[in-house]
Formats: sequence, structure tokens, C-alpha cells
Amino acid sequence: MAKIRLLFGTGIAAWFAIKLYGLGTWTWEQSNQAGIFWNLACVTGLAALLSYVHRSEPTFIQRWKNVAKTTVLYGLVLSCSMGIWYYALVPETINQRKKEQLELLEEFVNDPNALGAVQDSNAALGQQSSEEIFTQQAANLEVFFSPLFFIGTVLMVWIFTAAVLSAIFAAVMPRIWNAHPI
Repeated sequence: MAKIRLLFGTGIAAWFAIKLYGLGTWTWEQSNQAGIFWNLACVTGLAALLSYVHRSEPTFIQRWKNVAKTTVLYGLVLSCSMGIWYYALVPETINQRKKEQLELLEEFVNDPNALGAVQDSNAALGQQSSEEIFTQQAANLEVFFSPLFFIGTVLMVWIFTAAVLSAIFAAVMPRIWNAHPI
């Protein structure tokens, strides 16, 4: 159990360290990719380790329940940590990204060729002016970068990932280690 707690705490602490290192040295995309890959490695490692620990449970459902309990909790704590990072510790990173996206949107609606091509391919946009399109898409960006939407999406993704990886490892681990004939 000590290894599991160590991996749990180290995973979150290392994610904060990766994000801290990425400030000013990486682009938004590079920082996100590094964070996502680290988090995926931690969730995978946690699911594998827990599946190994619970490999002798007699049924798949029991193994999955025991493995998923901790991995889903990790996904919850990870999502809360991401919310703290992006909206409390370093809110300027997400605000800067939102500003960049609004600038790109403004460039797009001010380019008659690009806007015309999109309007031609999308009947719903065909009747709207560039100002209406900008207003509508800017409102979408406000929602996308809002704390509730961001944390909710992150929470959904990491909990789903944790549950699926828990199921996979709970099903496979007893076969690998031959602890229980299935």
C-alpha cells in the first residue's frame, strides 16, 4: 500500500513540477502534452499496480471495483489539482490562451476568403455577418475556457480513463501473473 500512496502523491507533485518547469519554457501545447502524458502514465501505472495487488480476487467485478476505487480517486484529485493550477495559482496562462484564441478568431473573420469558404460550406453561417460570427464564436470560447466547463471536462476525461484502464488491467493482470485460473 505504501507504493500506491507514494505513486499517488508523487504523480500529483510531479505534474505540478512539470507545469512549473513549462512556464515560460514551453508553448501551451507542449506543456499540455507533457502534462497529459505524465498523467496518463500515472493513471496507467496506478491501475497496473493495483491490479497486481488485487490479482487474486475471485471475480473480475471485485477486482475492477477495488482497482477503480483508487484510480478514479486519483482522477478526481488530479482534476482538482488542475483546477487549482489553472484558476488559482497561474490563471494568467489560461487567460493568455483565451486571448490568443480570440485574436485568431478575429483574424479569421477579417479574412474574407477564409470566412467565405466556411460560410459556403456551412449553411447556418451563410446568412450571418462577420460580426455575428465573431460574437457567437467568442461566446463559445468564453464557455470553453470557463472554470466549470474546463474542470468538468477534465474530470470526465480522467475518471473515464481511470475506469477503463482499471477494467483492462483487472481483466488482464490475473492472466499475466497466473494468480487465479479464469
